[in-house]
Amino acid sequence: MSGHCIFCGTTTGPFTTREHILPESLGGGDWAILAPGLYCDGCQNHFGSTIEQQALADYPFSFFRVFLGIPTKKGKPPWTPTWEGTIRASLRPGTIGYDPSPPFQSVMESGTKTQLRLLAEPVRPEMICRTLLKIGLEVVANNNPEDAYHERYDAARAFARYGRKDGAWWYLHHEDPDGANHYITRGVTSQEWTQNVQLATVEIGDGAEVLHLKLLYLDLFVPLEQRIQPPKENLPAPEFRLFLV
Repeated sequence: MSGHCIFCGTTTGPFTTREHILPESLGGGDWAILAPGLYCDGCQNHFGSTIEQQALADYPFSFFRVFLGIPTKKGKPPWTPTWEGTIRASLRPGTIGYDPSPPFQSVMESGTKTQLRLLAEPVRPEMICRTLLKIGLEVVANNNPEDAYHERYDAARAFARYGRKDGAWWYLHHEDPDGANHYITRGVTSQEWTQNVQLATVEIGDGAEVLHLKLLYLDLFVPLEQRIQPPKENLPAPEFRLFLV
C-alpha cells in the first residue's frame, strides 16, 4: 500500500498498520480508525512501544482503564501499580481487585484497612502530552488528510514523534468527580459511551486549533500549535489542572 506518513514523512512505508486514533486500551473501536496510508509501520511501532505505552500506564489513563474495566487488546483486565499494591480491573462495575504490597498485607488480613490511597498525578506528563498531540494530528488527518502535512503542525509533529521541542507545551485536564463515581460504580451504557466519548479539534480564534478529547468524566485539551498560550485565569482546582511540559 502506498502512503505518506503524517509523522515521519516517509512515502516508502510500509503502510500495513490499522491505526486507532483513540487507542483500543481507551475504548477506541472501528469508529476511531485512521484512514489507510497516513501512518507508517515504523511510527506505529515507535509510538506503541514507547510513548503510548508510558502514557496509558500513567494517570489519568491508567485509572480510566482500570476503574471502568476496559480490556486490553488481548481481552485481559488491565491493572495499575500503586505504592500500596496493585489495583486490578474485575470487568464488573463497582468492583476492583487489590493485591497489597508486603507492608500492607497484614493490615488487609486484619480487616482494619478500609481506604486505599492512590496518586492522582502523572509521573510522565510529557508522554501524556505527546500522546494527545499524536491523537490531535490524527484527528486533523482524518478530517482532511492534506491539512495534516501543513507546516503549522510541524512543531507538534516533532514533539509527538521525536520528543524535540524549542519551547514549552501544555495540556489541560478537567475531571468530573460525580461523573467518575457514576460510571465507576454503575458501568457505562452504549448510549453513554456514544454521547460522552468524543474526539474533536476546536478552533479558538486566528485559525488556532486545540484537540478536545472527551472520555466520559474526563476532558483533555492540548494545543496543536506552540503559539497557543495556556489559560491565564485561575481555574478551579482540583477539577481543572494545567500541566506544562
